[in-house]
Amino acid sequence: MISIAISPFRRAVVSPARNIVAQRHLSMACARSVDKLNNILEEYRARNYSQEFPKRFQKEIVHAATVDCGRRAVSAEGIEHVLQNIGMGHRMSRSEIEGIVSEVGTCPVGQDGTSRCVISADQMLDLISKNWEVTSRA
Repeated sequence: MISIAISPFRRAVVSPARNIVAQRHLSMACARSVDKLNNILEEYRARNYSQEFPKRFQKEIVHAATVDCGRRAVSAEGIEHVLQNIGMGHRMSRSEIEGIVSEVGTCPVGQDGTSRCVISADQMLDLISKNWEVTSRA
């Protein structure tokens, strides 16, 4: 009886940063770029991974994008690398990819004074799973 009563609270506590993107509002420009990325990936999935579950494909994409980073984070380079590998690099500009990463992610400044924006693997999975909202920000 008690476990039934506290189960919703446990779910709220257990799901830490998993829904960060879902709670974050995206600008219209970023939302268009995310939609474009999703359309590109869905087109590729339908052609080449039609027997796979969409979630499994999405996890493989996120894993491929994080390979070049030393941690569980996705950079603009990682996304661009994946798009190049699947033959879709020409369909999305570097500035669109950087716009997504800089708006959704964090941009820590390194010791050399440069910043490199990254998003977590969970945020990337949320983005390509279409778990995001759009506001009328321009």
